[in-house]
Amino acid sequence: MDSLSSVYEFRVRWEPFLLRPNTPDEGLPMPDWYKDPNNQRVSQVRAVGKSLGLEFSTGRTRFANTLKAHTLLEYAKEVDGGDKQDRLSELIFKLAFAEASMLQEDCLVEAAGKCGLDKDAARAYITNKDNVARTLNKALQWSEKGISGVPAFYINGQKMFSGAQEPQVFERMFQVAAEKFPVVSKT
Repeated sequence: MDSLSSVYEFRVRWEPFLLRPNTPDEGLPMPDWYKDPNNQRVSQVRAVGKSLGLEFSTGRTRFANTLKAHTLLEYAKEVDGGDKQDRLSELIFKLAFAEASMLQEDCLVEAAGKCGLDKDAARAYITNKDNVARTLNKALQWSEKGISGVPAFYINGQKMFSGAQEPQVFERMFQVAAEKFPVVSKT
């Protein structure tokens, strides 16, 4: 996408979405098919991860409750306009998928610190019930807008596609969005 930065102005923003919104704090057990090393879909995901330098943990037995992780990403967006969200999301993905973390408060706060965010302020933010409730509400609003899986991509405020895609799909969708849904400059 670097080659397109001279044509388009990009701003990536992570929004909260919960695949399993009713997940209890202790997480949910993974179904047997998910842990099956012969499952084609799971094998494909692991192969793609490996090609990107992410070795998925085979010791993972539960799906984590991700609400506080999403709340932390909201904090990052609020304190610096989201500049640290990409790095923070990368660390959260690594915790969840490579290290089989249940994304508890302490590991999230450490991830915030690694991104240059104030750890005490991050902890205060993700333990504040109003912040957590606001994040949950935003996640549910995305579901109401028709998002049912991740990743989902909005370009210039329009839902364009979801799911992992080849770079050519992004290039084409950027072009379509620029032509059909241009952003009008406020200057």
